[in-house]
Amino acid sequence: MSNIDIEKALYRIIQGRLRYKVRDGLVLYIHEPTPELIYESYDIYDETYDQAYWRGVYVKEEVLPLLIENNYWSPLDDKEAEKVQKQIESKKLEAFKAFVQKKRLGAIKREVFHLEKKWQTLYLKKNSLDHITCAGCAELTRNQWLISKTTKFPDGSLYDWKEASIPSATNYRASNAISQEVYRSVARCDAWRGMWGAGKGTEIFGVPFSRITQEQARLCMYARMYDNVAESPEAPIEEIVADDICLDGWFIDQKKKQDRQKKQNQVDGMISNDKVKNSGEVFVMAQDQIDAGEIYDLNDDFARGKVKRREAQLEATVPDGTMMNFKELADIKQDIGVQRQQQFNQSLKKGR
Repeated sequence: MSNIDIEKALYRIIQGRLRYKVRDGLVLYIHEPTPELIYESYDIYDETYDQAYWRGVYVKEEVLPLLIENNYWSPLDDKEAEKVQKQIESKKLEAFKAFVQKKRLGAIKREVFHLEKKWQTLYLKKNSLDHITCAGCAELTRNQWLISKTTKFPDGSLYDWKEASIPSATNYRASNAISQEVYRSVARCDAWRGMWGAGKGTEIFGVPFSRITQEQARLCMYARMYDNVAESPEAPIEEIVADDICLDGWFIDQKKKQDRQKKQNQVDGMISNDKVKNSGEVFVMAQDQIDAGEIYDLNDDFARGKVKRREAQLEATVPDGTMMNFKELADIKQDIGVQRQQQFNQSLKKGR
């Protein structure tokens, strides 16, 4: 984004209104709704939902079977969407760790872009019939009602809807919604950081925080997010903070570290007695595959190498899944041999 686009978005948020040019000579402003209007709009939603329901309009739970019946969606698509989401997370983490390798970083970012497009396609596909549900009808009616109450002439008087239509204004507002990327760019820009630093904890938009618009609240949320990043003992460099994909990777990395530490603390509590703590190996029961993966991550590099060598031996010696005696594992045999040698040496010392 250019600096001009960022500042334009910032002052739109500060004003709390979107400029809507209908034609030459007719410019309107779509204002952000007040808390009172938002509250009232949910009554409109409830009324519309009930009316649609009693007219026999589909509820959300009824449209997915229609998609499946017409081969437009399947449970496999759900699994694919979940898989893509995990791939996006993995690639963002990879981008963070490869930040200094610019050529590789560029390739990773392209992969993230394609994966996000794929996830969006899957999401839109699954929700393609939402507009014919009770909830879809109710949300559309609510949004159009809000537009009718917040679209004004430049002098602040309510528009009379003699030329522009409410549906067209609603579509314009939706197509010009501020994206996450824009919010983050605005939250990082110098113009906003100066305002945020000077007005934090006060009426930064000239009104109490309970009266700020939803757009203003989101900007404050991202500003606080960047504050938290800067205050972290492991805060990344500025170049990473300014890179959305790499910073997301940093967040993922921090979350994984926290999760590992929590799991480590749980395991430490389970093996708190000296007999177990000083054992060469400690076995912890896993509840499921995810739990098993988290426990495996607690191993150091040496222990992980041992696990992999055991898996390789099992695959080579018992490919048909036959049970193998624990003592037959190569590293266990080696440990037993060392123990026997130590016992033999001890017996020789005692015999002297």
